Amino acid sequence: MSNFTDTYIKGLKPTVKRYEEYEGGGFGIRITPNGIKTWIYRYKIDGKTAKLTLGHYPTMSLANAKKKFTELRGLRRDGTTPKSHVEKEKQKENNTVEKLVQAWYTGYAEKFIKKPAQIKKQIDSYINPLLGKYPLDKIQTIDITKALDSIVAGGAPIYANRILSTIKQVFNYGVSRGSLSYNIASAIRARDIGGIEKPKERFLTMNEIKILWQFLDTKNSSRMSFHTKMAIKLILLTGVRTAELRLAKWEDFDIERSLWTIPAENTKTSLIHKVHLSTQAIELLNELKKICNSGYVIYGTDNNLPLTENALARAVSRIQGRVDIPKWTAHDLRRTFATQLGQTLRIDPVVIEKCLGHKMPKIMATYNKNEMLPERKNALTQWGQYIETLVANSNVLPLEKAI
Repeated sequence: MSNFTDTYIKGLKPTVKRYEEYEGGGFGIRITPNGIKTWIYRYKIDGKTAKLTLGHYPTMSLANAKKKFTELRGLRRDGTTPKSHVEKEKQKENNTVEKLVQAWYTGYAEKFIKKPAQIKKQIDSYINPLLGKYPLDKIQTIDITKALDSIVAGGAPIYANRILSTIKQVFNYGVSRGSLSYNIASAIRARDIGGIEKPKERFLTMNEIKILWQFLDTKNSSRMSFHTKMAIKLILLTGVRTAELRLAKWEDFDIERSLWTIPAENTKTSLIHKVHLSTQAIELLNELKKICNSGYVIYGTDNNLPLTENALARAVSRIQGRVDIPKWTAHDLRRTFATQLGQTLRIDPVVIEKCLGHKMPKIMATYNKNEMLPERKNALTQWGQYIETLVANSNVLPLEKAI
């Protein structure tokens, strides 16, 4: 039995057989024939000798090893088995945010979230790199806010709010599964991270629609693909979401009946949505059909795949400086459709909501199953005719006098 010092430990040489040295109270070190030195704690439980590995020297210093030994010896004196305590601590260390996120993703997100790929992107790009390694019993609210602040600093405040929402769902899942006693992210407010998100109000005036449409028909738009031009026009004519058009297949269209049936898996509401095709929309589809060699109506560089998620947004961004109208986005086209149906054509708001494929308020949805297909057909027919007449008119109003 010796008093351990660093010099003494360094001087312990390997022998043919493994051996152990002890300082007292069960604190010792084991030396193997290949020179590996391991701190150990030897103790008795119910008259039986047990040994517990504390760590390897020099990775675990003498001071840290002795501190760990003192802690475990104190627990044993209080009636706690050192081995069970160490196993619980290891389990806690392995119980990380990353593991909870994975459990939530496979147990909930993949099953119940319509577009889990978007959530997976948040997880892989931000949540796991910034927070994944934290043990669940060690992570604090401030760790989450600092991670979100770094995303905001990178120029993505709204995306930071989206990630906060995901994090809250993950920790709620942890509470419901017993991994956590409470949600440490619940008190974080989006307004304190990415700020208050104001509803977007941008929509194109009728004169801006005319300018845009005529631009798409000129050589100035030559750097845009034919499919992208057609996509912009079709969204303006039908008011569908960009994803609904991107994922559209020819089999979804019944040209003879002037009907486009969007399958539930392609809609945000997970409900089948029927869209009347105006004469103008059918003309565009026929143009696309002539050059199409894909099952998708709008496709990108790979004929077997739909246009990528951000392709249309990027295309719109590229032409901003060449179209003589204030900044707009691809999603503003859908808002334009809805606004102008009401503002210019005076279409009933309920009909417009049906044209957009929105879910009706709960009570109305329960008792009113009327799809209003004739009214929707009339609205889209009027809209197509109005745009055709507008574009054909050679006179373009100054923007400030637009309808």
